Formats: sequence, structure tokens, C-alpha cells
Amino acid sequence: MDVLLQVLHVKGRATLDALAAAVQTDPSDVVARFVADGLVEDSRFGYKLTAAARRRVDELYAQEREHARPVIDDVYTAFEPINDEVKQIVTDWQMRPIGGELTVNDHADPRYDQAVIARLRSTDARVAASLSPLTVALPRFALYPERLGRALALLDDGDHSMLAAPLKDSYHTVWFELHEELITLADRTRSTEDA
Repeated sequence: MDVLLQVLHVKGRATLDALAAAVQTDPSDVVARFVADGLVEDSRFGYKLTAAARRRVDELYAQEREHARPVIDDVYTAFEPINDEVKQIVTDWQMRPIGGELTVNDHADPRYDQAVIARLRSTDARVAASLSPLTVALPRFALYPERLGRALALLDDGDHSMLAAPLKDSYHTVWFELHEELITLADRTRSTEDA
């Protein structure tokens, strides 16, 4: 189950629960095998890749690039404006204007929060369509719309931490991981991306 190696690559470190949320199955046996094979280390803060696993992940991404390069480039191009929207939505969730000044959002104004969530829901409706060609070419990417949808459903049910809690499988956390994977697949780096 090489996808677990790619998930760990993106996350850096992860607990079994975080890995289970990402791959939608109990990863215990696979992780134990990876540990036995020297691909994954059990560290104080969760599992992480070894140097051998990082080389394996580089090979996996190279194979995916070779298999789906035009699709990757098209999806990445479609992703960029949606990414800008999601970043603005997350910023607006964390900060809100009060009296002409940006202030930390204390979530005391339910109308403001609901408007931000409505914008996220509207943006999310375009995500699956933009990723669709990639999920056909690389089926493991179908997990991302599912994870984003689950975070959005929990957010709609009142768990406001599911918009941008870094230690949960929140919308922003999943989005960040998707973005990192697309950067890697498109053979870019975070610094060239930011530029």
C-alpha cells in the first residue's frame, strides 16, 4: 500500500489515526510491515519515513508523472485559482473585519461565520470537478474529495474546528496536503510555487 508512504511524505509525521483518516482504512498491519522493512520509523510524535522510503516515494511520484503528465499539468492549472479562494476563505475564517480593522475571529458573529462556510461550500463544489481527470488517471486522488467532503459535513454539523484545525483532518489540513501533492507531482517546489 504505497499510498501510505505518500501520505507520510506529505504529512511528515502521522499517528495511526491520522493515517486511517487519510486512507479510509485501518493502516496498522501495513505500517507494522513498513516498520519491519525499515521504511517507516515509529517516533515520539508518530510515524515518519526513513531515507529508503523517501527514495521509494520519489520513484512513485516519478512513475505517476510519467503516467499522467498532461493531466497533472491541466489539473494543477485549474487548481491554482481555487487554491487562492480557499486561502482567502481560511484567512477570513481566522480574521474578520471589525470597524475597518482585521481582528482575530472569535466566532461570536454566526452570520459572518455562516457566510464564510457558504463560500467554502460553493468553492468545494468545484473541487471534485477540477480533480476528476486526476482521479481517473491516478485513482488514489479520489480520497481527497472524500476527505474534504467529510470535513465540510462535520463543519456543517457545527464542528467549526473542521475548517482549519491543523491537528485534525480539517478542510484546510486536507487542502494543504492536496496542494503539497500537486506541487510535487507538477515537479515544482514550495519556493517556486510561492514565487
